[in-house]
Amino acid sequence: MTPNRDDGWEDAMGRWLRGRDPLPGHDALAGELDAALPRTRAALGTVVAAYIREPAPWGVVHVAASARGIVSIELVSDTDEFVAGLSRRLGGAVVPDAPGLPAAMRDALAAARVELEEYFAGGRTGFDLAVDLQGVSEWDRLVLDGARRLAYGEVTSYGALARAIGRPRAARAVGGALGRNPVPVVIPCHRILAGNGTLGGYGGGGHAPHDVMLDVKRRLLTLEGAPVAGG
Repeated sequence: MTPNRDDGWEDAMGRWLRGRDPLPGHDALAGELDAALPRTRAALGTVVAAYIREPAPWGVVHVAASARGIVSIELVSDTDEFVAGLSRRLGGAVVPDAPGLPAAMRDALAAARVELEEYFAGGRTGFDLAVDLQGVSEWDRLVLDGARRLAYGEVTSYGALARAIGRPRAARAVGGALGRNPVPVVIPCHRILAGNGTLGGYGGGGHAPHDVMLDVKRRLLTLEGAPVAGG
């Protein structure tokens, strides 16, 4: 028989509910949810990278790692745009670094945090980070490998780099590949200048304006003590 108002069922239920432990509030659950979501996504195999935001002389740098190494760095970008762009590129979820994510991702980010801090402080002249270049074309890999050989504070031109990798007529294409560098600073495309010694271009940020990125390039070269002509 279904209880009704007349037999006091609702009053009895109310007394029973009031006598139970109160439900936890949102604040009490927030920490547990923040930790549980990355673990759940990782268990489902949907997390392809995790990211951190690190201080730089000009603001904030976004750094992301897959299980194979550092997969993306953007020197000037909006967090939402960075996450959305990288998620499209890798075909999966990109989440903030948090407990419960794969150890390889977290270890790569921890190492990047230390090495970038040392570099920006002027105490590091090279990087020992594993880099994941998934999705990068063979041509771009060739150009980036050439750029990676440049020492701290050493500069060259787009044309000279083209000659160094055996493609002497491909200076413009070299510039395009450097503009697509997914891990600037770690692969130091800022060390490649125009033929007249000026800055040329720089693609190390998401959708940042050209003049903003040139200022970042100038700051990096100044940090390394590299000679740069005006503009």
